Amino acid sequence: MQNYFKIFLTIVVVVLATPNSCLATGYNYPIGSRSAGMGRSSVAITDFWAAMNNQAGIALFEKPVVGIYYENRFLINELSSKSIAGIIPTKYGVFAATYNHFGYSLYNDQKIGLAYARAFGQKLRIGLQLDYIQTTLGNNYGNKGSITFELGIQTEISDRVTIGAWVFNPIMVKLAEYEDEKLPAIYRVGFAWHISDVFLATVEAEKSTAINPVIFRGGLEYELKGKFFFRTGFSTRKEIFSFGFGIKIKNLVFDISAIMHESLGFSPQASLIFQF
Repeated sequence: MQNYFKIFLTIVVVVLATPNSCLATGYNYPIGSRSAGMGRSSVAITDFWAAMNNQAGIALFEKPVVGIYYENRFLINELSSKSIAGIIPTKYGVFAATYNHFGYSLYNDQKIGLAYARAFGQKLRIGLQLDYIQTTLGNNYGNKGSITFELGIQTEISDRVTIGAWVFNPIMVKLAEYEDEKLPAIYRVGFAWHISDVFLATVEAEKSTAINPVIFRGGLEYELKGKFFFRTGFSTRKEIFSFGFGIKIKNLVFDISAIMHESLGFSPQASLIFQF
């Protein structure tokens, strides 16, 4: 009985959080505490978690990097999201491996990704990722695996402005035969503006086939002495406010953040990145 109650509670929370979508997938959200602190804006940012948010953003990496991320959505363990990724630059381009797990034993989604990114000069970057996604239902209901891809691009239109675009699952892979259920296609486009050497502003729009209105996001980041980072952001759909803090110590970067949902409260996030 307790297991069924957990399943029911999970469904209720997910429906409240995304009322126009029946999907509980955790991999649809941008990954990384930096992005979360900036309203989940990510598409034009060139950082480590671009390996999962817009693969073009890792094309300029010159050293191997690994990182982990955790989000406790609405402070409910059954809705937690865990991610790990690694980046390896080569003379042929930059490769990355990513893994994301959302949910718990009675319902979970897992996504494994292999990415490749390459820079064409200093102004243009393109990234492609092949994904394997598995959805599992507990109590012997089984699982379903799907293969799809992501494609991203970033271009610098000036020394301080970067434009990014990214698409996930444009082929809309079928998830189940029942009512022809499909994984949603997600499109994001936006820009990042370095107002100064220490001040970054981002704005982007997202359209998902699972949610009717377009979502707009924005964020601000202030850098202090190259070691401390202060962030805030907003979104036009449910996740109305966010904030975060980061610290860089030699080869380590630690970020924490929290997002305020208008109905369900706070979701804290944390990530740790190590550069070899």
